[in-house]
Amino acid sequence: MEKYLTCAQVAKRLRISISTLKRWVNEPELNIEELRNKNGWRLFSEEDVITLKEYKKKLKRRGKKYSEKTLVPINGQKKEQKTQYTHSSNIHANA
Repeated sequence: MEKYLTCAQVAKRLRISISTLKRWVNEPELNIEELRNKNGWRLFSEEDVITLKEYKKKLKRRGKKYSEKTLVPINGQKKEQKTQYTHSSNIHANA
């Protein structure tokens, strides 16, 4: 008998949020079959987890800098802007 994992278990294993997992599952290129238990929870096989791991690696290799849906900077670009702003305000404070 094959063991199945829930969304929370898969998300924890992949170190992503549950909402990210649910968004990825809807990607047509992944082609993950939808399987649910009697309570309606989404279940994933070990093969699904391997497929999702590969997808995560692929996204990381691509170096996606902006979310395609929200156009919000990813990878800490907001922190750099804050640092620059704080640095310039320190210059004005010392002058």
